[in-house]
Amino acid sequence: MNEMMKGEKNMRCYIYCRTTAKGTQSFYMTRGNEEYFLFSQSLRKGVKEYFERGVSLEEAMNCGKSHNDAALIRTMCKLPMYIRYIEKEENARILMQPEKLTGDFKRDKARRKNT
Repeated sequence: MNEMMKGEKNMRCYIYCRTTAKGTQSFYMTRGNEEYFLFSQSLRKGVKEYFERGVSLEEAMNCGKSHNDAALIRTMCKLPMYIRYIEKEENARILMQPEKLTGDFKRDKARRKNT
């Protein structure tokens, strides 16, 4: 296991945005002392207000806190795609990935169901 993979579970990720040009905001993810650029999009007031102070990764993808703001929901839906790209490039595990079901798990589940 490489060094980056060992300490990953303890690192919290935060997403924030900065206005980079007139009418454009850029999104960044911080993890430990590393900062990663995610993407840029046109400026939306509700999105800026939500992300400008930084939010945890869990809150950043929680559409329940969007108050039905369509621009905010679309932004939240973009995040996993860009974070997966960073995971691939940096060989890191940031998003919780579902474990693949193995044959043993399926047999154990069937046994529990029968008892």
